[in-house]
Amino acid sequence: MADTIRVLLADDHAVVRRGLRLFLDLQPDIAVVGEAADGAEALEQAAELHPDVVVMDLSMPGLGGIEATERLRAESPRARVLVLSSFSGEDSVLPALRAGALGYLTKDSSPEEVSAAIRSVSRDEPMLCAAATRRLLDGFAGRGRPHGTVTVAFTDIENSSGLLESLGDERAREVFRNHDELVRAELGEHDGVEVEQEGDAFMLAFAGARSAVQCAIGIQRRLQAAGDPVRVRIGLNTGDVISEDDRYFGRTVFVASRVAGAAAGGQILAAEPTRLLAEAGGAPFLDRGSQRLKGLKGDHRLFEVLWQ
Repeated sequence: MADTIRVLLADDHAVVRRGLRLFLDLQPDIAVVGEAADGAEALEQAAELHPDVVVMDLSMPGLGGIEATERLRAESPRARVLVLSSFSGEDSVLPALRAGALGYLTKDSSPEEVSAAIRSVSRDEPMLCAAATRRLLDGFAGRGRPHGTVTVAFTDIENSSGLLESLGDERAREVFRNHDELVRAELGEHDGVEVEQEGDAFMLAFAGARSAVQCAIGIQRRLQAAGDPVRVRIGLNTGDVISEDDRYFGRTVFVASRVAGAAAGGQILAAEPTRLLAEAGGAPFLDRGSQRLKGLKGDHRLFEVLWQ
């Protein structure tokens, strides 16, 4: 059995680990030698079990997959990392590869693709799924920011200071980091661009209103599925922007920020121009009527995106 590939599974979902193990145990050249529920446990198991390949999830509580991959390279250099993640955005793929991962698959890959990738990385041969390759190429191509008519989105965490007080520094840091990774992953799925981040707030830009709305829906759904105590409010507006250096200016941007300020946690609000452009794509909207927005004259009609 000298040629058997020793595999360690690192994923915080026991069902995922169990499903992988059931299939991999049927492979004559692969042996699952251990399981880990987070990055710290993966490091401990790797030091004890000396796996050839670690199949690593990225989003795990405590020590995440990217940090664990970086440390594995130093602490267990023999182990090769194959990422198996729900995310395929360039903000997940590129950091994972920079951290030292030799392969990257998404969780919709077939069991046969996973076993083939394990064999490849065990031979020091890189293996990327099609989605990861596409995102990697997008990153090298340097997809630029949209100009002219742009849909701008602002997101921020409701009561982030209260979360910090209730959770404590370490847990809050973990929750906020998971939030950042999740927002960036969803952004990559919808060809959006991160304009800037300040604290827990993001300013995002999209060439189309439909992709902006779908990204906002995706963010809320991923946050809900993650189960973290984070509620994010999102505001959208579409119009012409002034682009200067790496920043956007103008009324479109200002209105988008005020729309976000009018939203509650877990809510997506859109100004009327965004609703008119995106509604034809099938996104459901609820008319919330005319509202006053701080610092702006007159009433502004707002629409809630029904994402649940």
